[in-house]
Amino acid sequence: MSQVRSEVIARMRKAFKKGVSQSRFLADMKAAGLSYRRSNMIADWHDANKVAYQEGRMRFIRKGYAPSERVAELKEWAMSKEYMYKVKTQSRLRPDAPIEERFVNIMSDVPLTVAEVQAQVEERWGEWEKYAAEELVSLQVWTAIHRVAL
Repeated sequence: MSQVRSEVIARMRKAFKKGVSQSRFLADMKAAGLSYRRSNMIADWHDANKVAYQEGRMRFIRKGYAPSERVAELKEWAMSKEYMYKVKTQSRLRPDAPIEERFVNIMSDVPLTVAEVQAQVEERWGEWEKYAAEELVSLQVWTAIHRVAL
């Protein structure tokens, strides 16, 4: 994905929160010199909208179940694997330190249940050099995204 396209997709997320229409957003990007092929921009707009719609829905799925086929299906985005699970984690550096929230992504070629995603985060937590010293307080599977081949 080009740098311009990445920048535009990041701006799309902010535009959704502000309630900007698709046509207004495309015009703004063209005026800012951040446009690319219109059909690709529209496809990215719809894909980003699907992700925004699905945001946080995985938290309502029971642990032994995998998400339904209604998870966000993205056609245009390049992901390294077919499924991506966004997990909201809470951790702290020391027992007296405040709890910090961050999101961690788990990639998979097969659909995973909520419990499997949680287990992968717990297993890999110590392996990730950035989080090695942190204590994992809690985690919650937040969003599932499915890459669909064209």
